[in-house]
Amino acid sequence: MSELTLLTGATGFIGRHVLDRLLERGGRVRVFVRHPELLPPTSLARVDVLRGDIRDSAALERAVRGASTVLHLAACARPWCRHPEEFDQVNLHAVGNLVAAAQRHGVRRFVHVSTVLTLLPHSTRPLTAYERTKLAGERLAEQCEVATIVHPGRVYGPGPLNDANGATRVIAAYLAGHFPFRLADHDVLANYVHVDDVAAGIVLAATRGQAGAHYALGGENVSLRELLARVASLSGVHHRVLPIRPGLALAGAAVAEAWGRLGGSVPISRGWVRLFLEDQRLTDCASPPGYTPRPLDVGLAETIAWLRAERRSA
Repeated sequence: MSELTLLTGATGFIGRHVLDRLLERGGRVRVFVRHPELLPPTSLARVDVLRGDIRDSAALERAVRGASTVLHLAACARPWCRHPEEFDQVNLHAVGNLVAAAQRHGVRRFVHVSTVLTLLPHSTRPLTAYERTKLAGERLAEQCEVATIVHPGRVYGPGPLNDANGATRVIAAYLAGHFPFRLADHDVLANYVHVDDVAAGIVLAATRGQAGAHYALGGENVSLRELLARVASLSGVHHRVLPIRPGLALAGAAVAEAWGRLGGSVPISRGWVRLFLEDQRLTDCASPPGYTPRPLDVGLAETIAWLRAERRSA
């Protein structure tokens, strides 16, 4: 019987692409998800599905039992939570429970998906609850002697336009003419990487990576202004986007947070505004053996084509 791989976060933005990669390779796959109905029907029939909440330690214990490899992607990746303790429950405490279960059941490979933010100098003074808890969860994962930790950059590409796929959401808004403003960020750089390249990197980390290693899963470093310019050039769509000063953006984020406390949605928080003013480029960071991300223009062209196809079929 082939070895079993456990995947958490399989219904998420990156997780869906990782699941596709695992099924292409063959082998037994178990997914631990809250909402199995969100899995594609073609995938649902080919995996062992265990319904559960990542915060339930007993359910995690059942999920890990019999697995030789664990790929941990589930996370709270929102800009803001009305109940901020959710960041700690999902990004920190659940990691500790999963690591403990993996050690008890003799898991041989454990890939923990963190974030590029924990590689940056400002990670010693986290600017958001997400960053703080991902850094703390990463420290727990390091206690697992078979663990490999990967750090995706700012991920974009086909997938649900949710908080985890914010870069593609910006691209979609620009193409539709619904992105009239951007932060005046002095053209700080961020690292943009296609979601399918990240998925490939996660699988490479599991199959060819070294235990104890940290690997960056990055693409190209560009500013947001440059990213939008490339989208305009590739799509033939040109919209004017005005920079707004950080003080005004922070005031708008404060209003959004107040609205969130009343039950509304919060697209941006003050912490994330401050974070977007920081340089987030990747330089001289090791990647898993065999990792070859596509050029940014290629990935953007694919993403633009996908967004247009989605709009036509809607």
